[in-house]
Amino acid sequence: MGSAGERQISSFRFDTHHGGRLAQLKIGEFELLFSPPEKDRVPTSWGAYPMVPWAGRIADGKFSFDGRIEEMPINFGDHAIHGTAFTSEWTQLAENHLVLDLDPPWPFGGTVSHRIALTDNGATGSVVLELSVLAAASAMPVMVGWHPWFKRRLTSAGPAGQLSWANFERTEMYELDNRMIPTGRLITPPPPGPWDHAFRSISQPLTIAWKDQLQLQLRSSCDHWVIYDEREYAFCVEPQSGPPDIFNPKRFDRHLDAIGPGEQFTHTFTIDWELQ
Repeated sequence: MGSAGERQISSFRFDTHHGGRLAQLKIGEFELLFSPPEKDRVPTSWGAYPMVPWAGRIADGKFSFDGRIEEMPINFGDHAIHGTAFTSEWTQLAENHLVLDLDPPWPFGGTVSHRIALTDNGATGSVVLELSVLAAASAMPVMVGWHPWFKRRLTSAGPAGQLSWANFERTEMYELDNRMIPTGRLITPPPPGPWDHAFRSISQPLTIAWKDQLQLQLRSSCDHWVIYDEREYAFCVEPQSGPPDIFNPKRFDRHLDAIGPGEQFTHTFTIDWELQ
C-alpha cells in the first residue's frame, strides 16, 4: 500500500494467524523486523505486534475495575503480558486493515482495528500504524501499544543499529521492583542500558540509525516508550499509551484510561525513514 509511482520501495505483510502483527516490513533491500523460522518462534518475540487491550505486564494478572476484580491468564512468569490480541486470529478487511473482536478471557468485549499506510518516493518515506479500540456495551479500561523487534543488523556484516533521542538527560525512567513491575518511582536521567524499562518525557522523534544504510525516526501519539535491548540479534522500541501495570494505578501519578459504551480509543505510531 502507499502512494502510486514506480519508485516505491517499501512493503509490508500482515499475519492474521499470529496476532495481527507485521511479519514483514521492508525498505528496499532491508528487512527491518526480526522473524525466526516458524519452528523457533515465540509469540512475544518476533515481528511487530499490537499490544491490546493492555501493554506490558499486569502484576499477577489481576486488576480491579468498576468495583470488580478481574483475572487475566498468566503467560509470562507470574504476570499477564501484552494483552490478548497478539496470540489471536484476526480478520482481514483489506490488505492494510485488520479487525479483532475482544473475546474472553477479556471480560468487557469490544473491537480492535489495526491499520497501516505506507508512502515513499524511493529515498524517503513513512509507515503509519493505527490502533483503535471500540468499547461494546460496558465501560472498559484500555491501553494500546506496538512491540516491534528491529533487527540489530540489517545485513550480516553491516553496522549495529544505534538508538538515540534529543533530551536523554531529562527523560524519566520507571524504577522496577524485583518482579519487573514499576514501583511508581521515576529515575532521571536514566542509567546506561541494557534496558527492559518504560520511559516517559522523551522528546520525539526517537532515532534509529544503521550507519550508511538506513535511518528511522519514530513518533507516536502514545506518551510512553518501553525499550528492550538485551538481545544481540534484535532490540525493541515500543510506544504505548501508559506504563506497564497501569491497570493497577494507585502507585502512579497518572490515571488509567477508560472508555464508556460505544466510545473509541485511538493511537498512532509513525516510522519515517531515509536511506543513507
